[in-house]
Amino acid sequence: MMESEEPKLGSSLLTESVKEIAKEVVTTVPERYFQSQIHPSISFNTHSLPHLPVIDLNKLLSEEVKGSELQNLHFACKEWGFFQVVNHGVGMKLMEDVKRGAEELFKLSMEEKKKLWQKPGEMEGFGGIVGSKEGSSDWVDLFYILTLPTHLRNQHLFPNIPLPFRENLEDYCIKMREIGMKIFVLIGKALGIEVRDIKELLGEGGQSIRMNYYPPCPQPETVLGLKPHTDGSALTILLQANEVEGLQINKDGTWVPIQPLPNAFIISLGDVMEVMTNGIYRSSVHRAVVNSEKERLSIATFYGPGWSDSIEGNIVHSIMEAETAEIGSHPCVKELAKEALTKVPERYVLPNIDPPILSNTHSLSDQIPVIDLANLFLPQELKAPELENLHLACKQWGFFQVINHGIGMEVVEDVKRGAEELFNLSMEDKKKFWQREGDMEGFGEIISKPKDEPSDWVDGFYILTLPSHHRKPHLFPNLPLPFRENLEVYCKEMRDLAMKLYGVIGESLDIGAMEIKESVGEAGQAIRMNYYPPCPQPENVLGLKPHTDASALTILVQGNEVEGLQVKKDGTWFPVHPLPNAFMVFLGDVLEVVTNGIYKSCEHRAVVNSWKERFTIATFSGPEWNGSIGPAPSLVTPQTPALFKTIGVVDFYKGYLSHEHRASSFINNVLRIHNENIKG
Repeated sequence: MMESEEPKLGSSLLTESVKEIAKEVVTTVPERYFQSQIHPSISFNTHSLPHLPVIDLNKLLSEEVKGSELQNLHFACKEWGFFQVVNHGVGMKLMEDVKRGAEELFKLSMEEKKKLWQKPGEMEGFGGIVGSKEGSSDWVDLFYILTLPTHLRNQHLFPNIPLPFRENLEDYCIKMREIGMKIFVLIGKALGIEVRDIKELLGEGGQSIRMNYYPPCPQPETVLGLKPHTDGSALTILLQANEVEGLQINKDGTWVPIQPLPNAFIISLGDVMEVMTNGIYRSSVHRAVVNSEKERLSIATFYGPGWSDSIEGNIVHSIMEAETAEIGSHPCVKELAKEALTKVPERYVLPNIDPPILSNTHSLSDQIPVIDLANLFLPQELKAPELENLHLACKQWGFFQVINHGIGMEVVEDVKRGAEELFNLSMEDKKKFWQREGDMEGFGEIISKPKDEPSDWVDGFYILTLPSHHRKPHLFPNLPLPFRENLEVYCKEMRDLAMKLYGVIGESLDIGAMEIKESVGEAGQAIRMNYYPPCPQPENVLGLKPHTDASALTILVQGNEVEGLQVKKDGTWFPVHPLPNAFMVFLGDVLEVVTNGIYKSCEHRAVVNSWKERFTIATFSGPEWNGSIGPAPSLVTPQTPALFKTIGVVDFYKGYLSHEHRASSFINNVLRIHNENIKG
């Protein structure tokens, strides 16, 4: 729909802002906006004006009166493809907050708008619908953005929308998804389709929002705000942001002006809905006209199947079948262990596993560093010895246990219990949280691997947790209660602990508490829960193969009393004996880069046993997706030049997860700067 033409987006010369043109008190419309042969609409003063159907959502949800209202809905979808919905349950305050936020967004200066402008080859951001060289452009400024699922959000857009509009828009997206789902289910009922089938046809659901600003025009009869079109969505939910009208629907060859009802949404059926209903319901052609007196503003929410879902008319596919196939390709190790195996399946067997130092040596546990966090917040003269301990732990081990961290044990125990119950769910319930194709989140393997590489003897559950707008709507919000609420508290505690650790690590490097924090930026967070079932041949498998973490810091809590973590130091594997009420802290690849190689990421692995399961909860803290990773400025001098290149966070994680650069080899083989003058 949006075609790029001169001038190029993202360059110094931006696509024209119609609002800026309208400010110039022009008396004639620039040629590029001129439309020939605009068909007139029905006059507003005629008594024969057709009335757009109005659907009362409350009635549709009421058992007593929903039958007749379902007939009204069926008529509206079949004859119009449009209707207004009242009594929808969305609070007026939220609607007004979003209207006000959209209005303020279009009032931003051009300098501020440039930060949110469309980039080359993208549709998202500020811009216009630019006509082809033969066609004409629409008299409108647009702001278009993908909103749900959250992992599809463009990282230079949604997180940078001004507050409080961003927070209000977040709430509005959720409400629009709820309304969209309700209408989908009701349309299914009007067609006689089972509720379960229509929800499965919809899938996870995809959502985007387009805000339309139509400035006054000196010659409104010669332009259109939006040319005649149908929407590519399944449903469009339109909110009129001010009292100025302009929407028109083509009904039986005639353009009918729409007069929005107070506090109502205008619903449009799109092309996807026409396909899904096998042509029973139709998408309707509509357009937007403008006037010479006052601007108009509207907010359109497009809703439909997720981007990875297929669309077929008259056929309802079961998403559970696809999920079951995916589960079949990544077997649940816990289910395997229930089969009383005497031999490990071939796909898990690892040859030549390096043995650790025997864990019965008395001196072993004393060698692994323990850091008392409370001592690091004493006055300078008193905390110096603990800072030195931290420096040695980070430099020689890349690992330590932290005690007196200030996190209440009730919070930790609640999360341990919730994680244990999550892994105890039935397979039927786990399917709801299973990884989807091409996705790392949910139950399953976190890193794809070559087919000939042995699998780890572990079940994992991985989830992005902070910032909250990265959370997948089908995962975090659907975690069982009270685990979801307890995990929310735990995430914030882990974020605060990570920020404290970044500060004291900066002090241990003599660069101050802020620089490491600033180098990592607004920290992102993910959590991985690991469940290691008993194994009939533990000497032939590993729970997790040797690796370093891609994070800046990993904070691990032991879920039960069973040990299994081992860290590698000077070529030897050391078993770790977790201290009571302590967290285990790993330095990851990001921190090795940020500290310019002064501190090392810790290589570690997990072993299993034949008698009892083990589970852990790992919290990964690292930079946000829209940032970059490179050595902290204070650590780069003529005497200590940069050992690593600076790289975007997204490119860093792509490299880390790729088959050719597994784990720490990526920072050494790709990011490390090979300079003969650099020693060490």
